[in-house]
Amino acid sequence: MVSSTTTLPSPIPPSAPDEKAYKVALKANDFFERGLYNEAIASYTRIMQLSKGYSEKDHEFLALIHCNRSASYGKIKEYEKARLDAVRAIDLAASSSKGYFRHGEALLNLRRFDEALEAFKMAMDKEETDKIKEISAFVAKTLIERDNARMGIRVIQLVAGQDIAIAKSVLNPIQSKLYEFAAHMKNIVHIIADTTTKKCIIVDACWDIEGILRFIEEEGYTVVATVVTHYHFDHIGGSPPAPYDTLPIKISGLSSLLKKIPHIKAYIHPLEIPFIQQTNPSIKFNRLVPTLTDITKNLNIGKMQIEFLHTPGHTPGSQSLLINKSRLIAGDTLLCGGHCGRTDLPGGNRKAMENTLRYVLGGLDNRIIVYPGHHYGSTWSTIGIERENGCLGDELVGFGMETTN
Repeated sequence: MVSSTTTLPSPIPPSAPDEKAYKVALKANDFFERGLYNEAIASYTRIMQLSKGYSEKDHEFLALIHCNRSASYGKIKEYEKARLDAVRAIDLAASSSKGYFRHGEALLNLRRFDEALEAFKMAMDKEETDKIKEISAFVAKTLIERDNARMGIRVIQLVAGQDIAIAKSVLNPIQSKLYEFAAHMKNIVHIIADTTTKKCIIVDACWDIEGILRFIEEEGYTVVATVVTHYHFDHIGGSPPAPYDTLPIKISGLSSLLKKIPHIKAYIHPLEIPFIQQTNPSIKFNRLVPTLTDITKNLNIGKMQIEFLHTPGHTPGSQSLLINKSRLIAGDTLLCGGHCGRTDLPGGNRKAMENTLRYVLGGLDNRIIVYPGHHYGSTWSTIGIERENGCLGDELVGFGMETTN
């Protein structure tokens, strides 16, 4: 999963030491909410410089400022600085849960999982509000990432409009418009890496190929293949739909990736290949590898054992990836929170989706972690949770299936 700070900075209480500090803090929070993290850091730092004359009664306020600067450092991947700010916040206000939460968040991003769990536990012990549910979600996330590390794999999620496709420019207003569209779509690009060999695959590379590859390079990984879950434009790029189809630009996606890395190939279900060739005619046929043939049922890279599952319904050739029998990249077939992919789009088939949810995915182990193709409120779930949500297995309550035709 992508390691990024997801929560907003804490609001500034009216008990700030003075009006100047209060105004600077409000300005800093505004910078944060607009994604101007360096400016937010500078403003929070300014408050700390003003704090030399503050008394002990102002420690809670200063702890809050350190927590907020910690969140800002997390956004620009300065995780050690984020950790140090969280430690300082704990020193200033040991009875508050906020510093412990930020400490856990920074430790999670530093992949110090056991320490992160301890910090989150301290945060929960000191929290008395509805924030406990949010902290619990971070505990679960930490446990999943720790298990991934023990398997020797890493699952990274890059959300369009949040982690990639965000660098808007007044010099390129059309691209900026598409990035706004990307933020609306909330696609999740998955990077699955073997931590020993540093080899990785990209699943559904779209919207911002340069940003995706820049992230991979910074992490020290090498792309050896790409996988497509289905052919829709927001997963492979190409010409956007109306009203964006009038713009003289194509969405960066599979075609761009294959041009930038000429030695890799794309693994796609054969039923999807004709649609991809139609929307991206520049892609040569020999760059596309049909999956679920006698020789392409699996793809093994280091400690990653990837099994392709045909999961039709959203499109005829939708496929999911089962990694090490315990992690499922579901594309738009299973979107978590009790939702499956739409079947009213071109290529959708309600009966095929019913069969997929009832028997293919419904037959999987409840403990398998599910990663969806969009961030529609959740970036992960489990087969068991989705079964309880009524979206898998015999009942299909969430799918709205009748017992008869």
